[in-house]
Amino acid sequence: MAMLAALSLMFVAVANTASAENGWSFVMLGDTRDADDTSIGINTNLNTMASMIASLNPQFVIVAGDMCNGNCLNTNSRLYPTNGIFTNAAMKAIYKGFFTNWQAAMKPVFDYTTGRGIPIYTLRGNHESNDSGQAPIEVLKEAYQEMFSSYVPTNGPNNGTTNDERGFSWSLTTNNVTFVAADQYFNFDTNYASTTPWSGYHYLDQAWVTNQLMQSTSSYKVFIVHEPIFQTEGNGKGEEDNEDAQHFFGTNAAAMLTRSNFWNNLGDAGAQLFLCGHLHLETVAATTNNHNHTIIQLTAGNGGAPPQDFINTPETGVTTLWNNGNCLVVSLVTNAPNNVVTNVSIQATFGFSLATVQDQTMAIKYYSLNTESNSWSVADYVTVIASSRARPAISAPSDSRSGTFTYTRSDPAGTHLSYQVETAPDLTSGWSVDTTATQTVIATSNNIQTVQVTLGGIKPLTAPKFFVRITAW
Repeated sequence: MAMLAALSLMFVAVANTASAENGWSFVMLGDTRDADDTSIGINTNLNTMASMIASLNPQFVIVAGDMCNGNCLNTNSRLYPTNGIFTNAAMKAIYKGFFTNWQAAMKPVFDYTTGRGIPIYTLRGNHESNDSGQAPIEVLKEAYQEMFSSYVPTNGPNNGTTNDERGFSWSLTTNNVTFVAADQYFNFDTNYASTTPWSGYHYLDQAWVTNQLMQSTSSYKVFIVHEPIFQTEGNGKGEEDNEDAQHFFGTNAAAMLTRSNFWNNLGDAGAQLFLCGHLHLETVAATTNNHNHTIIQLTAGNGGAPPQDFINTPETGVTTLWNNGNCLVVSLVTNAPNNVVTNVSIQATFGFSLATVQDQTMAIKYYSLNTESNSWSVADYVTVIASSRARPAISAPSDSRSGTFTYTRSDPAGTHLSYQVETAPDLTSGWSVDTTATQTVIATSNNIQTVQVTLGGIKPLTAPKFFVRITAW
């Protein structure tokens, strides 16, 4: 009687020499600033969040910008300059005061006075440059540099004395993960800014970013910048500039082409996760570039900044996988006989993300703070990103007579890897590539692809013994 196909697996890829077999973790956080009438520059819940982060004992914390208000102050703030000038030495002292408050709030994680604790790696947001979208405020940049640049790797691009991003942009490889953080506010195009809001800042050293990712052999690669590159949620009330902000390079034809090319470069270089903030909520989304690489965009902007409601209207080609549940709350108060007062607020969810890294997967969990009960919850949803070295798992044939079976692999399907089907009559004979076999992705869930294979050559039931393997190389 003919036998069913026996399935074996050979995975050909060079593993990273640093193992994460037992797992390690890091935290992602963004947008911890206060409302515009602030007197301290940071959200009052930051210390509570820092204590929770410290209790989880991550290896380090990444902050994706907008740490404090910067120049985003209204006349209700006691720190609003009476002369309306945000660019002088007096304002630099206020900015440094904001950063001092931030460091004090984060003391449970890292003590900036003693230099002890869990390392924190920061990146500037627009509130560390100029919230108005216009030319950078030099004293604000100086305040940030003096308070934080010595705490990040000083390996950013250095293109001369007037274009030295060391201490602003940085890259870090630890265990089996490479992180590349790009400061998009370091370069500013005054001509472009005059025609397209915010787009004067939508520049970065793309050659440096690509090189940092390409030269890495890590199993996971994370790219960090402050603003999202794709729109994952709609524009709520008072958020008319979100569309420009969420398109990173701008919204005209040339900008969209630049974005497409950049997204292709990131995927080709192996980036699996795009970490950002800027929008004051938390969303997880995915999109596939023109070269069939899927990248997860995690918008982690729920660190305490004034919340905005989630409107699920992602742009074409973007799939929103999860959001933190910020919703618009409307209450109607009727005063007889004809007066109706409408109160609108946003039910906010503040928190952070915790990524646990192992050899085969990176699992990201989402922690949320209930500010009324001062309690924490963890979302049921978990983002799972497979290692670029992950081994495919093959199932039993679903139709052995036709030579059809399925296997799973990461989505995206590994960095610089191709998957081919090979067959052999027995394990001692040579393997042959089945060049006519078809592979079709029939399902994608939680960053895992299910691939259906139909053999093109000899089928299992036509031979007494038959073996199939999937080779990734």
